[in-house]
Amino acid sequence: MIDWNDIPYFLAVAESGTLTGAAGKLSVNHSTVFRRINTLEDKLGLRLFDRLPDGYSLTEAGASVVEHARLAESSIHSFERAVAGKDYQLSGEIRITAPPTLAIKHLVPCIAKFRTKHSGIKIDLIVSDAEHDLSRREADLALRATNKPPEYLIGRRICELFWHAYASKRYLEKHGRPQKTQDLIHHKLVGAEESLLRVDAYKWFTENYPAENFVCNANDMITISSLCAQNLGITLLPSDYTEHKLVRLFKIKPEIRSELWILTHPDLRHVVRIRAFSDFLYEYMSKQEF
Repeated sequence: MIDWNDIPYFLAVAESGTLTGAAGKLSVNHSTVFRRINTLEDKLGLRLFDRLPDGYSLTEAGASVVEHARLAESSIHSFERAVAGKDYQLSGEIRITAPPTLAIKHLVPCIAKFRTKHSGIKIDLIVSDAEHDLSRREADLALRATNKPPEYLIGRRICELFWHAYASKRYLEKHGRPQKTQDLIHHKLVGAEESLLRVDAYKWFTENYPAENFVCNANDMITISSLCAQNLGITLLPSDYTEHKLVRLFKIKPEIRSELWILTHPDLRHVVRIRAFSDFLYEYMSKQEF
């Protein structure tokens, strides 16, 4: 019998093509992935991957079972969610994911208030700009700014977030204050690294201004605002942003906005601890200014 815990390792290597990529995806070390793949092949009596100089490639046998492995993993996660959905106790653990800006400003104080009422519920906060897969139980809840929540999730829309241009006071004193989006063509800009271009505002920013205007790029908003605070240029940030004492200039194109959502998987909607925190978070966030 194979160990079903080996399946995620097989799929991670199949999808990334390298042990290093799989290790990063699973948050384990390189040697663990190497060992689990070898163990799985030994148990099956099959060579699932060709070891090539530039990575791992599925053999014919490996390719023939990869869809079965995905179905098996999906079934296991469905089982876990179904079991979790039977939990009617106001105790246990909740995993919630959010990008750094939302986590620091909103989730941290909300969790502190929630814990005063529900000390039996432990909350793990996963701070990342990456969109963790709730169907795989990488998180139970997600606080996300998105215009298109995944169709397999359910949730509640909190509000709209608009985007503004921001700059440091010193930068404006030296270079002048732009009045509208067209004026940014004459300024130095701080933009987003490729992984953040899934955010509509940064995608628009990159596509509408010359590459030579961007003096720095970063892959998270806190770093972007920090660079801006060092007087390097003008950037875009959501309307609720208050870090680093930047000066808000003007709202960018009206159609560029984000909806703020609390999301979870349908199988978990009746888990009492998750519903309790989701309701508490919604009420808390609804009172905030954006």
